[in-house]
Amino acid sequence: MHAIGFNRRTATKVRNGKVQRKNRHQFTARLGYVLDRESPRKGFRHVITKRDLGEFTDLIPDWAELSVGLERIVLGGGDPHEHLDGLYEHFHREQTGAIVIHAWQGDLWARFENSYYAAHREVLGLLQVKATQERDSWLCFFTKAQARAFLLLHVFMHELGHHHDRMKYKQQDSCRGGEVYAENFANSRLSEMLPRYVARFGDPALAG
Repeated sequence: MHAIGFNRRTATKVRNGKVQRKNRHQFTARLGYVLDRESPRKGFRHVITKRDLGEFTDLIPDWAELSVGLERIVLGGGDPHEHLDGLYEHFHREQTGAIVIHAWQGDLWARFENSYYAAHREVLGLLQVKATQERDSWLCFFTKAQARAFLLLHVFMHELGHHHDRMKYKQQDSCRGGEVYAENFANSRLSEMLPRYVARFGDPALAG
């Protein structure tokens, strides 16, 4: 089953009911947050692991500061309705948040709208993702290594940008900068994070 990723994107969501506070005993002083994994839904698969996430956060220079107030990081089972790569959730009562990185839908290709492809041309180019232009979209062919790198270097950093956007205000009641802030946050960190990523995980442009 091929991925129908036409509207694949990251987005801010405030949905307190979706990420449940289960397995709270997994919280550790070393991590400071719960790291959880849901089973992929039918037609989805995980291309990153909990170990990948833990190792990736070790590469973020100011992670200790950025992760303050982050309660959970979840490898979600996939979103068959909204075609989301990831989302950020804000728990109002506890003033904490969660990042969800969804499982990849279908095979390792995705169809992106022209506007989405244009906005992500830099990171896709650095990862050397092969792409074919069609009339109103781009067909992108990822390797597993490229898909993992895209989810960590861009999607995760985008959602972390939402968390940083909210936590920097005293009220911590909303992500005031919205998608623009989160996208700029991820893009501004890319040149610094990519060499660190390659040193730890290998070059995604060379790996299969």
